[in-house]
Amino acid sequence: MSAHARQRCRTAPGSASGTAWSGADDPSPSGAAEVEMLSGSSDTQILHACRADPAFRATRSPYLVLDRELRIVGANPAYCEATLRTPDELAGRPVFEVFPENPELVGAGAAAAAAASLERVLRSGVRDHLPVLRYDVPAPAGRPGFVERVWVTVNSPLRDRDGRVIGVLHHAEDVTGLLDPGSDGPGPAAAALARALDAENAQLRRRFARHTSIEQAKGALMAGRGCTAEEAFALLRRHSHDTSTTLHAIADAVLRDATGRPDGPPVRGGR
Repeated sequence: MSAHARQRCRTAPGSASGTAWSGADDPSPSGAAEVEMLSGSSDTQILHACRADPAFRATRSPYLVLDRELRIVGANPAYCEATLRTPDELAGRPVFEVFPENPELVGAGAAAAAAASLERVLRSGVRDHLPVLRYDVPAPAGRPGFVERVWVTVNSPLRDRDGRVIGVLHHAEDVTGLLDPGSDGPGPAAAALARALDAENAQLRRRFARHTSIEQAKGALMAGRGCTAEEAFALLRRHSHDTSTTLHAIADAVLRDATGRPDGPPVRGGR
């Protein structure tokens, strides 16, 4: 990287005391070129950023991040615990390869129902619920057979800033012990849990939407200034600190400037 490029990576465009990102004085590729760059490989970066979110890792609810091919991008510790798997057993593998249908329950339609729900989300971009689904998990390594599991599941679309569905946030709560004895349906506790899933799910999706803006803003800076990913992120953080503006709001302003689309209010000071 040239010395000139390094300097551009270290200097925020516009006034340091301002609150809006302004790149008018900075020569860079056209907005269209940057959007083309962002719409490709950045999908993986966005999904990996979602996986690394502290809230995703810390929540006691089991979550997966899946890409459009239904490969597992990330599983939080709660999901690994609920499914008796280790992170290494899950990372990068197709979800239905890791979790095949219990051969003793073939015909019950569990795998077909789960796959159909995920495909509906990818196709329609609308959140999909599976109220109660028995889907057994393979026993831990070294043990034969399957372990019974009953789930309440919510599958939600993960989008880039342009609204394209780039993956699925899979939220599955183990309700095996909450079923009413002798009943195929959920007991009151399972029903209450199902109602509570949406609130937590929505909160995590909002956090993931912020990651989307930040990752794409990093891509815009890398394309326009010749920055590395680390330098681009440092520039965003420095401008956020200098203007007392949230990081995701700075990222939104960078993207508005890069694409020339006024699809949001100007970034203002304050948190």
